[in-house]
Amino acid sequence: MSSDGRMKCLLVDPLRRAVNVVKDNVVRQAVETGSRFPPIGLAYLASSLRAHGVEVEIIDAKSMGMPHEELAELVANAQPDLVGLTVFTSNLKSALDACELIRTAYPPTKIVVGGAHVHPCHRELIEKPFIDFCVRGEGETTIVELVGALSGEGSLEQVKGLTFKAGDRVVVTPDRPFTQDLDALPFPARDLLPNHLYTARLGNRPGRFTAVSASRGCPFHCDYCSVPRFWSALRRRSVHSVLDELAEVADVYEIGNVRFTDELITASRKWLVSLCRGMIERGLSEKIGWSCDSRVDTVSEGTLAEMKAANCQVIFYGIEFGSQRILDECGKGTKVSQIKKTIQMTKDAGIVPTGNFMIGYPTETREDIEATIHLIKALDLEFSSASVVTPFPGTALYDKCKRNGWLRSDNWEEYSYFHPQHGVIALPSIKDDLEFISLYRKAHFMTVLSAISDDLQQEVGQMLHTAQQ
Repeated sequence: MSSDGRMKCLLVDPLRRAVNVVKDNVVRQAVETGSRFPPIGLAYLASSLRAHGVEVEIIDAKSMGMPHEELAELVANAQPDLVGLTVFTSNLKSALDACELIRTAYPPTKIVVGGAHVHPCHRELIEKPFIDFCVRGEGETTIVELVGALSGEGSLEQVKGLTFKAGDRVVVTPDRPFTQDLDALPFPARDLLPNHLYTARLGNRPGRFTAVSASRGCPFHCDYCSVPRFWSALRRRSVHSVLDELAEVADVYEIGNVRFTDELITASRKWLVSLCRGMIERGLSEKIGWSCDSRVDTVSEGTLAEMKAANCQVIFYGIEFGSQRILDECGKGTKVSQIKKTIQMTKDAGIVPTGNFMIGYPTETREDIEATIHLIKALDLEFSSASVVTPFPGTALYDKCKRNGWLRSDNWEEYSYFHPQHGVIALPSIKDDLEFISLYRKAHFMTVLSAISDDLQQEVGQMLHTAQQ
């Protein structure tokens, strides 16, 4: 408890400690890694808790490079009533290590976990002796009610979206309905974040950046994505609410770069155009440059023109595959012809298009992967990335792979988009791991090559030619 008797909560985005894949007679080497991206989800939880009189602090251990041992010592000194940690599949082992160290350092605190991995795997996680609660789905209301129940206001069984232990029994309360009125949520508590650490360069605007969430959910059903099950319903904030938050970002925090984290901010042309024009009318387009995610089938020349006028600098397109057969099979629903047309439209509008590509879908053949590599080259993007298809728990693709016996591993540590070897999916058509690794490296190399100048491309090509002789 705080000095004034209020509940005291500490919310943590833990550092990820990646561990190299272990082979026989090879030394296990742990490497601590961190990326500097504001944990806006925790900031939403913090603002909701604070609005209900709870003392709360955010520790962005990942961005600060804070080792788990230092985090545990901090918890022991702060003595919070509750510690909440974000858990993703890719950081599961590291997050659990942090939980265990925290429990050892300060046994009285209650430990709660939430995040994309928790929702489908809550029964597995709650068995850990150092985890007291799992929050499923959206957490703003759940964590407020959890703190209330721990303070004696109601019972834990009445808190929807919660999994916890009651003696030898595991209690799973009913799912919590999605928050329909996103405007009712207070703006994220950015004052609790180390904003000086978050820097980016959008076009010609280097400087501090932050994340803004204008909507939740996506109307599409790509089978490799967890959003359809985690946030199945698309809900938007009002344009007025988003503009007010952007004004706070620019005027109060003096941040000039914004990354919209929406799964698909371009889902409604009418809403998006209203937002863009509102940014211009309120002078925000002169203060803020922004980027967003999109699909190639949800923008038009007119939409792109509106976005550019409002100072959109970069659009991250989820292109995924260059094979039409795979695009159809995974439920993406886009056409290769649409991809090429939209990328060119985006360039013509003066916005930088980027492309996210994947290889390793279960039924891919070498020819399918080569089609993706060819598309990467043909699009000539300033920036793109190639990753390994990963069937995260909670996705339709995970269920499909498990049903067909295509999963190589049930070790969550290996579930990463950038798996150093062959990924966790066994491809029936490509049984030679070395062949797959070669194709992945070729795809990755093509994303790098497309980002450099023509002169440098020729130089690299000559170096490769010389090396082969």
